[in-house]
Amino acid sequence: MSKIREHITLVEGDLDTPIEGDLEPYVIFTQLATGRPYIYAGWVDAIDAAMAIQFGREHYGQDQKCVGLWAIPKPAITAGGAEMTARGRYEVFLRAESGEPHRSAGCVEAESSREALDTARRDISGAAEARSIWVALSERIVATGPDDVIWRLTDQTYRMARGYASEVRAKWEEVRARKDIEEYEKDDLKEMF
Repeated sequence: MSKIREHITLVEGDLDTPIEGDLEPYVIFTQLATGRPYIYAGWVDAIDAAMAIQFGREHYGQDQKCVGLWAIPKPAITAGGAEMTARGRYEVFLRAESGEPHRSAGCVEAESSREALDTARRDISGAAEARSIWVALSERIVATGPDDVIWRLTDQTYRMARGYASEVRAKWEEVRARKDIEEYEKDDLKEMF
């Protein structure tokens, strides 16, 4: 054993770690084009909403080009469990089929989250048939501004399978179409043989 390891205190049993950290979970929604619905992208842990937006921008903004981003504290979203008794405007998110992400579908005015769910089922198109409905107080949603940069400034389509296939194919077709490649191959063959 090294001299450094001799001075390390060994702990037996489970490590004493806190159950909860100091970060709050935020659910991230992205908007792919202006006027389109916001689509569930995933979630991040952050100290506050500004950091959640920054993390969402860096993580989910690089997955696909988007024009808007919403961050909602996870406890602020109600899906039928704990009721929030705050009067206000609630944003409604629907998941039409299993396996699809939740999408923003409109807003309802309600006295509580339970009433918002009931109102959404009655008034929002497609909500009665939806597999899942979420509601969140609109005032709890933190959004990017219209001039915020969400997409990275560099081309990162190679990170996605759909981008890799089309980008690489186009580049190879461009290289093959150039006539100077034939000259290079002739010179290369002379040197090799």
